[in-house]
Amino acid sequence: MVSRPKSSFGNWKLKRNIYISFFLFLILGASVLIYLNQREVPIEQVFPGKVWAKPIENLPDLKAVGAPTAKNCGNCHTEIYEEWKRSTHANALSDIQFQSELAKPSSPKWICLNCHIPVQNQRETIITGLKNGDYFRPIEIVNPSFNPEMKAEGVTCASCHVRVDSETKESYVIGGTGGTSPPHPVKIDRKQLLSRCYDCHNETYTLNESLVCSFQTGTELIATKSNESCSSCHQPEVRRSFVKPSLNKPIRRSHKHGFIGGGVPKSFELYSDQIRLGYKPGIVLSNIKVENNTVELTLTNTNADHHVTTGDPERFYRLTLTGLNKKGNIVFKEETTIGQEWSWSPSAKKVSDSRIPSGKNFVWTLEQKDPLIESFLFQAVHVRLKDKTSDYMILSSSNLSSPYKEKVEKMKDLYPHSSIIIESIYQLKTKNRKDTPLEELFRRNIQRKGE
Repeated sequence: MVSRPKSSFGNWKLKRNIYISFFLFLILGASVLIYLNQREVPIEQVFPGKVWAKPIENLPDLKAVGAPTAKNCGNCHTEIYEEWKRSTHANALSDIQFQSELAKPSSPKWICLNCHIPVQNQRETIITGLKNGDYFRPIEIVNPSFNPEMKAEGVTCASCHVRVDSETKESYVIGGTGGTSPPHPVKIDRKQLLSRCYDCHNETYTLNESLVCSFQTGTELIATKSNESCSSCHQPEVRRSFVKPSLNKPIRRSHKHGFIGGGVPKSFELYSDQIRLGYKPGIVLSNIKVENNTVELTLTNTNADHHVTTGDPERFYRLTLTGLNKKGNIVFKEETTIGQEWSWSPSAKKVSDSRIPSGKNFVWTLEQKDPLIESFLFQAVHVRLKDKTSDYMILSSSNLSSPYKEKVEKMKDLYPHSSIIIESIYQLKTKNRKDTPLEELFRRNIQRKGE
C-alpha cells in the first residue's frame, strides 16, 4: 500500500479548489454576459427625448367614427380625404424608394416605420424594449389592435389629429379652429398641430457611422425668424366647409391636405394634382445677364422659408444652360448642381452644402465665346433619385418580397426620379426672355422616365 505524503495531498486539494473556483467564476461571468446581452432596455433609455423613437400609442375606436382610419374620416371630410389620398403622406409606406431602403439588411426597420406608419394600430407588433439596448434587436409582442387597412394608409389622419385622453382613455380629435359641433370628441390645440411636422421633419441623429438621419427643415425655418409655419406653404388656405355639403355646415377657413413638397410625386399619375394642391418651386430664376462673353444666372429662394433643397440629403437641383444656334442645334452646354454632397463610406459625412437659404441667391457665372449662339435654354431640375442609385436598387430587388420586388424591378417606369421645375429661353439679340408655364412643365414631367 502506497501512502500519499500530507504535503502532496494538501497541494492537490488546493489545486482542486482553485479549479472549482475558476470554473464557478467562468459560469458566473458567462451568466452575467448572457443576462446583459438579453436584458430588456426601455426605448426611452436608448433614445431619450426622441418622439420618433416610438409610435403613437394604440388608438381606441373614435366615437361616431369607428376605427380612426383615413377612410372612416373621409366619410364626412370628403374633400380633405380626396386631397390626402393624392399626397406624399398617403404614400409614405408604399413609396418604392422607401421600400427598397427598408429591405436593406442594415435597415433598423422598426425605427424607419415610426415615421412612415406612425400610429401603433398600424404595426403588427409592439416593441416593448431593446435587447441590451441594441436597436437591431427589438423585443416584440403581438399587437392586438393591429389594423391592416390603417397600415396601408401611411401617414394617416390620426397621425396628427387623433390622440387618447389620459383620464377617460378614449380617443379624441385634435382640431385647429373650434366653433363646430362634431359628433366625435374634439380638443382645440392649433399649436400642437403646427408643431407636429417637426417630429419627423426636423432631426439629425447618428445611429452608427453609416446610418444617419439628416432632416433639418424645421431648424432652417426657425432660423429665418419667419412667422410662417410648415402648413402655410404645404397646406395652402382655402375657404370651404370642413365636411361634405349634405351636412350643411358653414364655409370656413380650411387648409388643403395634399402636403405638396418638392414637386417630385411618388407616382407619375400624381403629377396632374401637384399644382392644384399648391405646388410652386421654392426657387425662381430672378435674372439672366449676358455681357462680355459671360453669362450670369441668378436663382433666388423666394418661395421657401427653409433651405432649398431640404429634407432628404440626396435631393438636389441640376441646372443646365444650353446654347443654341440659328437652326436650334446645341453648340454649348454646361451643368452644375445646388445641394448637399455626402460621403457615405466608410462613414456618413457631409462634404459640402451649396443649398440656398430662404431669401438668398445662388449666382452661376459661365464663360461662352461661341459666336454662333443665338439663344440660351435654361433648365432647373429637382432630382430626388439618381439613375445610378435606382440602378443599384433594381439590382438589389431580391431583398424585397411581392409586390414591391416587382415594382422596384420596374422602378424607372413607375417612380418619378426628377421634375423640371423651371425652363426659360433667352434671345441674345433682343434680350427677350420667355418662361415655360409650370403647367406645361408638369405635363411634360409625366412623360419623363428615370433621371
